[in-house]
Amino acid sequence: MIVLPSIFRRHALITLLNLFGLTAGIAGFLMVSLYVAGELTVDRGFTGVDRLYRVGTRLSVGGNDIVLGATTPLLVEPLAQDFPEVEAVTRASEEDVDLQDGDRVLTTPLLWADANLLRVLDYPLARGDSATALARPDGLVVTPDLARTLFGDADPMGRTVQVAGGQMLTVTGVLKPLAETHLKFTGIAADSGRGDKNWAHMAAEQWSHIGETAVYVRLRPGASAEAVAARLPDFVRRRAVLSQLPDDVRQGFMTLRLDPVPSIHLHIKTFNQSKPGGDVGTVGLLSAAALLILGVAIANYTNLATAQAIHRAREVGIRKLAGARRWQLVALFTGESVALAIAGTLTALAVVEVLLPPFQALVGRPLGFSLLRDGGFLALVLATPLVVGVLGGLYPALVLSGYRPAAVLKGGTAPAAGRLRAVLVVAQFAISITLIIATVTVLRQVAHARTAALGFLPENLYVVSQLPHDAQRAATMKTELAKVPGIQGTAFSSLVPADISQFMTQLTVPGDTHGATPGKAFMPEFSADPDFIATYGLDLKAGVALPPGWRPAADGERRYVWLTEAAARRLGYAHPTDAVGDRYTDEEDHPVEVAGVLGNVRFRTARDADEALMFSVGATGGFLTVRLAAGDPRPALAAINALVDRLYPEARRAPRGFADDRLEAQYRTEERQAKVFAIFSALAIVLANLGLFGLTALAAARRTKEIGIRRVVGARARDIAWLMVWQFARPVLLANLVAWPLAWWGLHRWLGQFTVRVDQGPGTYLAAGAAALAVALATVAIHVLRVTRAPPASALRYE
Repeated sequence: MIVLPSIFRRHALITLLNLFGLTAGIAGFLMVSLYVAGELTVDRGFTGVDRLYRVGTRLSVGGNDIVLGATTPLLVEPLAQDFPEVEAVTRASEEDVDLQDGDRVLTTPLLWADANLLRVLDYPLARGDSATALARPDGLVVTPDLARTLFGDADPMGRTVQVAGGQMLTVTGVLKPLAETHLKFTGIAADSGRGDKNWAHMAAEQWSHIGETAVYVRLRPGASAEAVAARLPDFVRRRAVLSQLPDDVRQGFMTLRLDPVPSIHLHIKTFNQSKPGGDVGTVGLLSAAALLILGVAIANYTNLATAQAIHRAREVGIRKLAGARRWQLVALFTGESVALAIAGTLTALAVVEVLLPPFQALVGRPLGFSLLRDGGFLALVLATPLVVGVLGGLYPALVLSGYRPAAVLKGGTAPAAGRLRAVLVVAQFAISITLIIATVTVLRQVAHARTAALGFLPENLYVVSQLPHDAQRAATMKTELAKVPGIQGTAFSSLVPADISQFMTQLTVPGDTHGATPGKAFMPEFSADPDFIATYGLDLKAGVALPPGWRPAADGERRYVWLTEAAARRLGYAHPTDAVGDRYTDEEDHPVEVAGVLGNVRFRTARDADEALMFSVGATGGFLTVRLAAGDPRPALAAINALVDRLYPEARRAPRGFADDRLEAQYRTEERQAKVFAIFSALAIVLANLGLFGLTALAAARRTKEIGIRRVVGARARDIAWLMVWQFARPVLLANLVAWPLAWWGLHRWLGQFTVRVDQGPGTYLAAGAAALAVALATVAIHVLRVTRAPPASALRYE
């Protein structure tokens, strides 16, 4: 238990204000520190982690780049042969697998891996030998959770489980509880357990056939990753098997890179990654917000301590007359500050324990005090009260210790450090106003990005994903769904909202078009059935949805396509109507004719520009979209899901949900940022106004006799109220002049990542400033009313 010095007990109100402010600031700082520590420790527990790299791939076609974390599994032997710097190479492929245990089927993410995976990415084992666990062709290493799910409390070692439709796997190892990693799995199985799908059957494949395989290399001690990376372009030119690609595409099609494994989680974003990585921007914003809040708390303490100094002037004078030296007084007063910071830190740890679950939900990652075992974080916790106490208490200690005994014992006025207090109040409210503006702007941008310029109607669209391409079953599905009440339209396509798939096709544009640039052109191509336009509510700018007598094209027959306006512009057309009816040939020399031009469609995020898209009109696709009528959707959803399960039994666990939910998921990071800003904005305002409350109380106490005299000589209550209100309103008004340009600069840079964005009008800035001023004035008014209503005689008898 911390016993506070007697000065804290004598000035209980100020002590409580200081303790609350320090507790809030330190609690926010420690929670964010837990989050940052967790983010920075992902994938850092491997042996020789500074020498571990994942081989990443960039595919470039017609000016479109696709960044992948996967690469061709055929790299293993060539890398080992051509690069003596490479100590070990291994592969891992993520797949959701159905494991069958008797009549029970469990779908779980597995890693198919080389036998040496656990010697390169050495996840620790509780049971088994990492050197041999995957050497067996049926070897399976499981997490403790998967072991309990499959076998209960029985010993899992040596137990078997069958891959649905495949071979038996035998448990050869049990992992220890996993620290967070960029890979998503509950078990690791020997690749040979995939049967004819394993890597041994891919020897004749093209390097352009990239699936879900990640290749990891560990370099030898002292080897230079930069030197290896510099030789990768030549390695691709010599070794890559890309004979299926046209000559003009092959050059520059594939680029390899080395991604440091510890950087994957925060710094490397790739196409279609199975597990969302962290966001370095969120880490930075949270860190900055926490430091600002801690700074506000320290400024509060400094403000109140210096304002309170007048009450300790006689104490300082007596101590100096008794022989105390200045350094002793500085140590005494700074020690009091550190003691209060220690009390605040202990209280903050209790607050963190209570608030950690909702904070985990806010930031979207597990946190816990287990990180206290990390020496760095434990040192941070121990250092926090010392740093906070010294920063908050050193200046007031210097002010107090500088009093002259003769002056203060005669009743003279001690220096009050008013100029510093004014600066700190301005800084506190500038931080608060900046955070308010950021919160409102981020919320406005997220709301705007969800709905602005989508080019289709997202409401009441239900999407079923990962369906097999089967024209006959697709036709049956559409026929059956047409009979279900509450369904207004259905369409199959290979692209839906929030899908990140990318398929490129090469077109040959002849010279007799109506304005298109002749030559080769690359275009993102997706399939869509004839009802796609009506189901999504797309805007047909020119042409027709379907030519008369349309039917699905057989192999080699003419295909009809729709272009978006951006695609028409990319091809060189000045107006959408010019493109209608023009014909090209695709990369297999099949004829392609433009049936119509659609308004631009934004299926992805507002960070992306208007996409150039080409839709090939066909009969099927991997996604089913159903437009529901307004009203209760549950009966229609039950019918849709029942039909999907009956007609596509292999896709019973296919993802399904509403399109607007898929769109909202794209802005989860921004929503979290807005919530973080909102919480820290509220906390900053509370802390700033607590400090203002204390300053007002001290100011009113110091000016009690002055106020009494003014009342006696005829001053009205509103005159005195205006005098005090204006004293504290000026720094808040000045804070706006500091906060507005800072907020505009930061938000201008943040909004720059969006192609569709809100304007930074003056309304948000004025409202934020007015809100901060209103709260500050309300805080001051509490003391003003108390002082102005007191009888003048009481004020004149003060002291």
